[in-house]
Amino acid sequence: MVGLLGGLALFSGCGGPTLRPATSVGTGAIVQEAPGLRISVEAEAWHGRPRSLPEHVLPFLVQLKNTGSAQVAIQRTDFLLLDDANRQYLPLAPSEVVTLLGGRASGVGVSPSVGVSGSTAGSTVFGVGLGISLGGSGADTRDVIPQALPDGPLLAGAEIKGFVYFPRPAAGYKSLRLVVAPRDLPGQPRLDFEFRRADS
Repeated sequence: MVGLLGGLALFSGCGGPTLRPATSVGTGAIVQEAPGLRISVEAEAWHGRPRSLPEHVLPFLVQLKNTGSAQVAIQRTDFLLLDDANRQYLPLAPSEVVTLLGGRASGVGVSPSVGVSGSTAGSTVFGVGLGISLGGSGADTRDVIPQALPDGPLLAGAEIKGFVYFPRPAAGYKSLRLVVAPRDLPGQPRLDFEFRRADS
């Protein structure tokens, strides 16, 4: 039993350091407000496919609610990540994440096939069929694009939720700041969401 628990602990830690909000609570999401927009950011929230995603990229779950009276345009470029050495990381497009992981959209593939054969008697046989493959190569990345935070207009009173993906930071960082600066808001406010490594 001890060996099993130790193995599970080792497995759960293979994605890199655990991030915790730099708040008095130290768990869950960090919530901040700018005029007309409420933003919630959470680390360690990925439960989609592939499960190994956090070993390759850093996903943050972002929820935005338009609390104003006009629509707000949300773009991936409204986000950036800074580590404690002020190294800056730009968000990755969901399609870049899929490519990085060498992914495929599904665990089942269907492909057409055509075959021709002959015999010594002079007759020819022609056939058409479908081949089905299970498993295949590459990671199952079917959740990466659908669960990404969508770009586009956020109407008054509306709410959106999704992941923003970043490259994994350079080794040795102690804390990270996710900076959100929506260009479509008056005064272009900047909100910082700070997270610390659990082991630092």
